[in-house]
Amino acid sequence: MAIWSKAENITTAGESFLDGEDWVSKTSMSQNAASTDNLTHITDLIEWSSTRDHNEADTRHKVIDTILHEFLAWPKNRVATEEYIRPGFADYILKKANGDDLIFIEAKKDGVFFELPAATNAGEVSSYISIQKLLSDPNINDAMGQVRRYCFDTGCEYACITNGIQWVFFKTFEKGKRWETLSAFVVRDLTFFAKEYTRAVNALSFKAITENSSLVSLLTSSPPKDRQLYFPKDDIPAYSHTITANRLAATLRPIINHYFGIIGDDDTEFMERCYVSQRDSQASYDGMRTLIHDSLSPYFQSYGVQQLDETGKGGQLGGRLTKNIKKGRKGEVLVLFGGKGSGKSTFIKRLLHHNPPRWLKDHSVVAIVDLLKIPENIEGIRVAIWDILVRSLDVDRILESDRSALIGKLFSDRFLTASKQELSGLPKTSEAYNLRLNNLISQWKADKTYCARQLVDYWKDRAKGIIVVVDNTDQYAGPTQDFCFASAQQIADELGCVTLISMREERFYNSKIHGVLDAFQNAGFHISSPKPAEVFKKRLAYTVGLLENEARRSDFVHGADKATVDDCGKYLNILCREFMGSTSPLNSFLTACAHGDIRLSLDLFRSFLLSGYTNVEEMLAAGTWNFLIHQVIKPVMIPTRYFYDEGLSDIPNIYQIRYARHGSHFTGLRILRKLSKNIDGSAPSYMSVAELKSYFAETFNMLDDFVKNTDMLLKHGFVESNNRVDAYSDDVDSIKITNYGLYMYEELAYDFTYLDLICTDSAVFNETVNNYLAEAARREYGLFLKGDRLDRVKVRLERVGEYINYLRSEEDRERSLYSLGMPEAEMFAHKSQQTFKVAKPRVLASAKRQSDIRGRRPRAGR
Repeated sequence: MAIWSKAENITTAGESFLDGEDWVSKTSMSQNAASTDNLTHITDLIEWSSTRDHNEADTRHKVIDTILHEFLAWPKNRVATEEYIRPGFADYILKKANGDDLIFIEAKKDGVFFELPAATNAGEVSSYISIQKLLSDPNINDAMGQVRRYCFDTGCEYACITNGIQWVFFKTFEKGKRWETLSAFVVRDLTFFAKEYTRAVNALSFKAITENSSLVSLLTSSPPKDRQLYFPKDDIPAYSHTITANRLAATLRPIINHYFGIIGDDDTEFMERCYVSQRDSQASYDGMRTLIHDSLSPYFQSYGVQQLDETGKGGQLGGRLTKNIKKGRKGEVLVLFGGKGSGKSTFIKRLLHHNPPRWLKDHSVVAIVDLLKIPENIEGIRVAIWDILVRSLDVDRILESDRSALIGKLFSDRFLTASKQELSGLPKTSEAYNLRLNNLISQWKADKTYCARQLVDYWKDRAKGIIVVVDNTDQYAGPTQDFCFASAQQIADELGCVTLISMREERFYNSKIHGVLDAFQNAGFHISSPKPAEVFKKRLAYTVGLLENEARRSDFVHGADKATVDDCGKYLNILCREFMGSTSPLNSFLTACAHGDIRLSLDLFRSFLLSGYTNVEEMLAAGTWNFLIHQVIKPVMIPTRYFYDEGLSDIPNIYQIRYARHGSHFTGLRILRKLSKNIDGSAPSYMSVAELKSYFAETFNMLDDFVKNTDMLLKHGFVESNNRVDAYSDDVDSIKITNYGLYMYEELAYDFTYLDLICTDSAVFNETVNNYLAEAARREYGLFLKGDRLDRVKVRLERVGEYINYLRSEEDRERSLYSLGMPEAEMFAHKSQQTFKVAKPRVLASAKRQSDIRGRRPRAGR
């Protein structure tokens, strides 16, 4: 989390946000205007060039310079001219960010024209033409040969020849193919840039080439062929079967849902006993291996944000609020930033509601406007904010008192005015006077802004300042969150109070670049989310204490016998001990998957606690338990289902085909591998998304697949963007791998249980493999219904082995197709095979042992 302050008023933003939603579209107006100007400019250039002698070198270069720099937006510092390349000078070289050559452009001399094959269709302004046909024109032959020599000398793959009017883009070499058999992209005349404006910009502009690697798709010689995808789960009738085998789940569910969720406003004891600050976590984890460090991002550092030392009394934020109230500062807005599920609401409630600093408690009135249950409608949110605000400020219930008290304590100013106007001349004892006054008071009470101002003055007369909190705006879309911020500013302005609003960090980034928060001062703080293990330990210990207290447990446990309740306490105690050390697979897995999102961490833990796969009976019989990783993965990935479905699970399928047109099972892992090699010491470094795009486009021609996989990796926390945006967009310019990503890349992706679960969910390219996976799943399900554990495990082992072999064949195919040249040891399928080779005898031995112990009795879900 971070805290950001704004002392200056944002007058126009507040007004525009509150007047309606018209302002939402204003941010795109300048972009539309820029596009229109660009198109108009190229039209003017076409008209101008049609009146010139194209043999003139100055005309030709004027056109080329205009196309490159003004139309295609190539900055001049990325275009070299007349650079010496033995034995001559290259006219133009478009450069990469690191200075390497990206594309050579040869502008031919006076009197040189290109004789192109006739257009196939009337009005055709661009086309693909084989290089062999183009070389039949001597001028093209000479120009392509010359620029190709420059490219060979520098290792540059792309080139272009032009006379200013006609442009020919081509690849200078391609492994395994004769150069003459490749096709070039030919622009027949300048009208291309107007008639096919979108194509020109999307294929040849600076952004398209440098960030989207558009030349790869523009000049690919072997466009990908569609491969049929098959989905095993579509052929499994029982794929939606649910599991409910945990006999303690029904008894535990009410208390688990309450004490492993959001801490309520009225449960101060729960807050005090179970709240975990960063300082608490640090004291417990110094010197121990941790999986997640919720750190300050470079983007926030660049805006002067500092790490907040959370002392339990709000740290610098508590001090800032106290100083505001003491000095009577007016109109300040503070913004509490934090990642998704990082505990912003809990932090605020503890600081200002449950356990405020003594001075603030005695000298302030706090109004918390919680928008969690308010639908996303700007007018509805506006009404709710002021309604909740007035009710919260009316601590003494003045608005519920009689007429004389209302007039004496709140409405004296308006009553005085009314006495001289609406009530003038009416006897105070008359019915007309009383009816009119009652109507006026009803109107005054309905004016929430006025009531709020009067309540602020009421508390000011009693030496108390006002703190207003606008909380849980995270649930809304971006423009609605911006409206909430503007509302917070309006509250600060109208009431002369300090307002605190919580926002996610990525929302700040989006608002900042669109100008909503331009008036912010550069003063902010970041508070890290606590370690999940500390949260689990405190909540488990507190819950066990409630279950052991016969007087209190009846509030949650209804109808269960004492033995069952005692078993619930034993079960939770066993789990509590699991979080005492740092090597626990349960601790490591939940901490990694949550990626600093405490809300998600609690959700996953609830799933695990109540899952039909959690081995409750054996744990209770043993009295203690050391979890193995497979005993954690399955309950978390499919807590209530027999088969895994990525759409219903918190843990994604890293091998899923995400782009049917041209995708790979390994794109997600390849992204993680590239990022994992970008680690300096123990700290991952950010890597340019443009660089990653270029790699996947040039190596695999899988730009769309890269985008879809990066989106998945961001949403699930495998990677993190430099501005905390948690979905793929153009705003994400660099990313780094997280510890969750490292955990997936180094361990989870090769684990037998993980592969066992995701194999039937994965789309596959091989129909035979699809049929086998579906049939094996049907056989396994039949053995499950019979309670045949050992044979069921044998089927699962065989199925995973076949799935790994399929992945190996796909990876071998891609290694050859894309000339990857990597050693076998670096192949993902090879690591899966080696891991499976070790796991197979262990899993089989465990199944035999369990079958002997259980006497082959049916055990649902095991």
